[in-house]
Amino acid sequence: MIDNTRMDVDYVKEADNAAAAPPQPEAFGAGPTAAAPQQEQQDIIDNLEVDLIRADDDSALGSDVSSITTSMRTADIEFRYEHGRRYQASNAMYHLPNDIQEMDRLELQHLIWLELTGGRLYLAPLDQISVTHALDLGTGTGNWAIEFASQHPQVKVLGTDLSPIQPEYVPANCDFVIDDATQEWSFHERFDYIHSRALSMGIADWDKFVDQAYNYLQPGGFLELQGSALWTWGRKVQAVCGTLGIDAAAAQKHGDRLRQRGFQEVNAQCLPCPLGPWAKGQRQKRLGWMARKDLYEGIDAISKKLFLMAGDSEEEVDAFLARCKEELLDPTIHACMPLDIIWGQRPFNQ
Repeated sequence: MIDNTRMDVDYVKEADNAAAAPPQPEAFGAGPTAAAPQQEQQDIIDNLEVDLIRADDDSALGSDVSSITTSMRTADIEFRYEHGRRYQASNAMYHLPNDIQEMDRLELQHLIWLELTGGRLYLAPLDQISVTHALDLGTGTGNWAIEFASQHPQVKVLGTDLSPIQPEYVPANCDFVIDDATQEWSFHERFDYIHSRALSMGIADWDKFVDQAYNYLQPGGFLELQGSALWTWGRKVQAVCGTLGIDAAAAQKHGDRLRQRGFQEVNAQCLPCPLGPWAKGQRQKRLGWMARKDLYEGIDAISKKLFLMAGDSEEEVDAFLARCKEELLDPTIHACMPLDIIWGQRPFNQ
């Protein structure tokens, strides 16, 4: 058995038996979501096939996903208002809004990830270690952190974000703080599991991000990065992001980045996500419908400010985005967006 004494960042002392084999508590990960059948996950990864029979408005897909909004704690928080949208004011690099419209989109995005992974909140083998503290960076509306905390009441979960757009009423073992993951981290404890999702458009220095995650992990702890090289819809977005120091395709390099930092047992899965209900099977249709809705409703928020910063006029940007939306709705275009999940473990003997 390993010594379960935690390592405080203000008083770091290597445990005498840190290299021992990790405990494998059967209770962790035993919930219905975490224990999704392996075959169900494989069904998602299998090649997508175009459905030549079903129509785009198939009634079996169900009605529109309901709009969900969360309470906001806005006291003493400064916001910026541009182009009819509301933004956080503490980090000029991050260009996505944080208003109700964006919060609704993040709620939908969370459902997409769950649909894609067969209901699993994580793919890292957390049953191999004792998990008591987890960190969710860029938590957004806090869906992931809240559900993870609900499923694992023995784990203290901390979610961080630039914006206070999380619910006020959350599980007792879940907390949220306003923090910028691109700056120096100053947590007072180490974590057994660090999670982040869809931060490709907000992190410029991923090497620094991974390095800080490594330093704030307990020996044996896991880092899991969930993102996509194609939350963009064209080279133009990637080019503009490049001028800002943001690699929109960073997710493709996370595996090598973790290995270079010293993580072991690095694994990666690329899950294909259809954009639109063109694929066979009701599950793939629902996934494609939600993914297209997410991109359709988020395309202005993600790219309009970027293109204006690049020097395009507002009229040119609006016209270009209108064409993009037309293509998203074109049933003859069978677009697919790969979503990448990468995880690695900090060695026990370090």
